[in-house]
Amino acid sequence: MDPSKKVLVLFSGGRDSSSVVIEMVRAGYYVKLFTYQGGLPELVGPRGDSAPDIRHMELMKVFPKNIDVERIITGNAYLLRKLAIEKTNSMHVVYPIAIALGIHAGAILYCLENGIHDIACGYSGYQGKEDRYIEQREDFFDRMKVFLKDYDIEYHAPIIKKSKNEVMDILERYGVSSNSLENKAIWGGIPFDIDKAEEYWEKALPVFREYIEYMRPSHK
Repeated sequence: MDPSKKVLVLFSGGRDSSSVVIEMVRAGYYVKLFTYQGGLPELVGPRGDSAPDIRHMELMKVFPKNIDVERIITGNAYLLRKLAIEKTNSMHVVYPIAIALGIHAGAILYCLENGIHDIACGYSGYQGKEDRYIEQREDFFDRMKVFLKDYDIEYHAPIIKKSKNEVMDILERYGVSSNSLENKAIWGGIPFDIDKAEEYWEKALPVFREYIEYMRPSHK
């Protein structure tokens, strides 16, 4: 394992992001886990028994030399306010996209600060077919992939074409829980008009880019 071949995995502790950790290890990467908090603090119990903690420990037992023992936990509600709360009176907000942009902004900034050139997400084919997971559709993944290229970051989605059973099988092969344990996003249940998703993406992108440019290391 080459420690210099690092990938930042967007890690919620759910089955999809956990299976991505396994797939990226199998592809020869050293994995850093990145958990983004979009407002409310992460639900961590007295023994570290949040979903990301549980899955991190399970994965470390299987791949102790391939996964960093330190999980990155970060978050900044500023971008979510700009993309969602402040926009509700002026445009139709597609909340899953706003949340995804907030998470990816944090990941991009971490990569720029630490010389990492690969990000992997748990976007899955079976969830991308549902309207409420519109950010996981392949066309939106492709848009983000193009955006990340501007920052010399390669974007990976190793399970985007896989079924739920295939994802569960990846976990079960290595003795990792295949239950869905992840915490739910604060705006996860808010309805939106799917037909306005592309329009919202285009209007949100300049805010997304300006935030990254302002916060990136060279501007601090």
